[in-house]
Amino acid sequence: MDAPFIDAEARVRSLDPEGRLLSAELLAGGVSSHIRKLVFQTARGIEAVVERRPRDMPGKPPPAERAALEAALLARLPGLGVPAPRLRRFDPPDTLVLDFLEGGTEPPPGAPRSLIGPMAEALAALHRPGPEDGLPAMRTFTDPLPDLKAWRPDLFPADAPARPACPPHAGPPRLLHGDFWTGNLLWREGRLTGLMDWEDACLGDPMAELAAARCDLHRLYGVAAADALADAYAALAPVDRARLAWWDLYMPTAQLTFMDGWGLPPDELDRARVAMTERQDQALAALGPLSGVGPA
Repeated sequence: MDAPFIDAEARVRSLDPEGRLLSAELLAGGVSSHIRKLVFQTARGIEAVVERRPRDMPGKPPPAERAALEAALLARLPGLGVPAPRLRRFDPPDTLVLDFLEGGTEPPPGAPRSLIGPMAEALAALHRPGPEDGLPAMRTFTDPLPDLKAWRPDLFPADAPARPACPPHAGPPRLLHGDFWTGNLLWREGRLTGLMDWEDACLGDPMAELAAARCDLHRLYGVAAADALADAYAALAPVDRARLAWWDLYMPTAQLTFMDGWGLPPDELDRARVAMTERQDQALAALGPLSGVGPA
C-alpha cells in the first residue's frame, strides 16, 4: 500500500478542529503494521499520536478484524491498571489513533537485573483482568498440547503411557498481551512506561505469556535471567510450575518452527536458533520421564 494513511492535516483536524500539524513521520519497525507519528499544536499544548494500520500477515486474521479487536480492547484497558496506550480514535475498517507514549525500547541501564522487577509487575497487572471485566470477545489460548503434537510428533509416540501429560488450566482465562517481549516494552528514565502492539491479545493461561517472556530473556541474557523473571512473578501472582514447564517447551518450539519466516538477518537468526534450541532442550530435561516425553 503506497499511501496507508489519510492526509496528515486532515487527521489532526479529526482530533482537534483547531489543531495545527507540526510534523508527520513514518516509523520504521512495524512488521505487522504501517505506523505514523503526528505532532500537532492545540490549545492544550503540543500533542503527539501514533496511527496504526495492520498489514496483511500470513496466519493472522484480516487487518480489519485485528484492528477492530485492538480498538475495542484498548478502549477498555485504561480503567484496569494495564500500561497500554490510550485509544484516541478508531476509523473503521482498520485505522487506530493512539496517544504517543514517550520512551524507547532500549533496556534500561543495569539490564537484565533492572528489567526483571518491572517486567514481572507489568505481567502481573496484565493478567489480573478477565472476561468478568468487560473485555471484548477474544480467542482463548490455554492448551499447549495440540500445537506441540503437530510440531513435534516425535515427542508423542503412539505407545506412550496413556496418562494426562499436562495439567488442565484451572480457573477462568486471563488477559494476555500475546506478544510480550522486550521489543514491545517502552522505557523512560529506567521506568517501564508502556506496552505496545496489542493486536495479538487473547484470553488464556498466564503461564503461556510468562514462558514467552522467559524465552526472550533467555535469548538476550541467558537462563538465569529467565529463571529470575519466574521468581519475581511468583512473588506477585500465582505460578503453576507444572503448567509452566509445558509452556516452557511450547514457546521455544513455536519459535523454532516459525523463525525462518521472520525475515531476521542471518546472524541474528542463527543466534535465536541456538538460544531456543538450548531452551527447548532444557525444557525437555525439566519435564523428565514422568511427562511421557524425552529429549529429541
